[in-house]
Amino acid sequence: MTVGVGRQWNSWDAGDPLAMVHLPTGLCLRFSAFSSADGAYRLLGQGPDVTLLEHASDGAFIRARVAHAGSEMELTYVKPNPHTVCARLRMLRLGEWGLRFWLALEVGFLDLGGGPAPWRPEEPWIAVENPEPMPPDLPPRLIARHRSLWAAIASAEPAVFGGAYAEIATFQDELRSRGYYAPPRSEPDARWGVLRFNAQMHLEIVVTVALGTDRAMAEAGARAALADGRDVGPPPEPEARAAVRDILGWNTVWDSANHRVTTVLTRNWLSGKFAGWGVWLNDMLFHALLAGLVGDFPTARANLAAALEYQSPEGNLACLRTASQEWIDRSQSPIGAYVLWRLYEMTGDRAMLAEHFPVLLRAHRWWREARDGNGDGLIEYGSSATGTGAFVHTKQGAMDESFMDNAPIFDEAAFDPAAHTLTMAEPGLNSLVSLDAQCLARIADVLGEVATATELRASAALLNARIAERLWDGQRQVFAGRHWSGAFVPSLSVTCFYPLLAGAASQTQAEALIERYLSDPAQFGGARVLPSSAHGDPASADNVYWRGRVWPPHLFLVWEGLRRLGRPDLAREVADSAWAMFAPGWHEGRVCRENYHRHDATGDESPDADRFYTWGALIPAMRMIEDGEGAPLPPLARLEEVSP
Repeated sequence: MTVGVGRQWNSWDAGDPLAMVHLPTGLCLRFSAFSSADGAYRLLGQGPDVTLLEHASDGAFIRARVAHAGSEMELTYVKPNPHTVCARLRMLRLGEWGLRFWLALEVGFLDLGGGPAPWRPEEPWIAVENPEPMPPDLPPRLIARHRSLWAAIASAEPAVFGGAYAEIATFQDELRSRGYYAPPRSEPDARWGVLRFNAQMHLEIVVTVALGTDRAMAEAGARAALADGRDVGPPPEPEARAAVRDILGWNTVWDSANHRVTTVLTRNWLSGKFAGWGVWLNDMLFHALLAGLVGDFPTARANLAAALEYQSPEGNLACLRTASQEWIDRSQSPIGAYVLWRLYEMTGDRAMLAEHFPVLLRAHRWWREARDGNGDGLIEYGSSATGTGAFVHTKQGAMDESFMDNAPIFDEAAFDPAAHTLTMAEPGLNSLVSLDAQCLARIADVLGEVATATELRASAALLNARIAERLWDGQRQVFAGRHWSGAFVPSLSVTCFYPLLAGAASQTQAEALIERYLSDPAQFGGARVLPSSAHGDPASADNVYWRGRVWPPHLFLVWEGLRRLGRPDLAREVADSAWAMFAPGWHEGRVCRENYHRHDATGDESPDADRFYTWGALIPAMRMIEDGEGAPLPPLARLEEVSP
């Protein structure tokens, strides 16, 4: 077991955010609803109209609202102790006669994968006692056992029916085919138990599940929790910090295929795009940073380990791994050492540095050796001739390495199969490679690797000099992509500001960037600041992914660059602009978008913008840090200056 006792009950089920799951046993507590008006059964957490509200990282308090067939409900979970869960389901509005709107508590054992084979004959089982309708003093109740643990499930008000099923699909199918009066079953060797209620008799359902090392202990715990009857909410949090906490909490799941906890990009993609699980390199690294910022260091470490777990024999960290794809021919622009250093600043965990430093150092050296396609000392995106993933050794594969897959700066670039890279270099990647070296140097200092630290600082200084000289377009007064022919790329990316993050821009260059590009609404300024391509770029009118839309990772990294430059005033303006863009959706519908329209809030609702995407939390994270509400994140000026 890799999850501490206080976190083992949580919303781990990747397919159902409103199910509470106990990881050591797989015991699952969830609710379903059946509307007679439209004959529709659903699990509350599966389907439309689910509003995800508070979510403590350890699952101590979880709240959500659900609409189904014209009715509305609020579901709350609290954990009075690590071995007990209390659930409260309240009807907020009825869309039909309550006697015909049925609610069910479904309790059973999930197959979480990777665990020990069940014992025989004492494999997991659940039973209903008094399964037929009984007098109020003998209501149906559930009792379960998994190896050495007993679980007792009790309800404050008697359920109408109780049943036990070998397969939960039997209950679901009978409800759909025979209606809410379908008689319950009490099957031998059941792994699922059901308590059924209706909304006329039960406008509020309160149930508890308690674990014990014997039956009496479990039943006493369930009764005590019912007697307590309190919904203890999370401690008050500032709004921005609470937003980061909740977004992470809802998107942190149990990856049963790999037997670990990770924070996913969005639950919405797990089945449709990833066939069950997926690790995008830079997303997972941002998730590690975000978890650290709200003090959830177990999740931060888990995400960091997942991001850095696969390094190819060539040395690169894989761009993507899912149940159906491996993109080992490409990486993603390096932010791993930056995230590791930031987490070390928060934790002082030297062992974490020692564990991950060798992998990150090897990956950094891979960038310098494998992605300088023309040998001029600048780094290009590429795709190596290896692996079985989509787009291997193509221009598209190389663009994917940028995590800006269709950015207009790549429109005129070619792919050189002999060099395995694009035939243009751009300032964003080179700045992040430089920052990578600088953060690795600081880590090497802590680990006592003096020679390596010296080598890395010299490498960063040389790369910064090349960025300042070769990627500065003196005519336009901006950092820009440059073809191997020497011509500058006409389109500008928001990554033109990344040399501030690397400390590569001279004071004159930085001032020109701010005056001509950050402050100009026709470039990257305006109410919605820092779009992926300039407001005035014709490609931005496409409004497709990295062509003109505004992205939280860009905002965050440029914000970091402005702080490093010593312009906290401008950094605050970026954070405030980003929050003004984020807050309406969060306040109105608890929406945390993948990306935003560069001008029009009505354009935020796009098929190319997921509505609950984890790195969207980088926006409230900036506000949280600006207001001093989370883990301190000092400006990167603390790194040794390596400007030319």
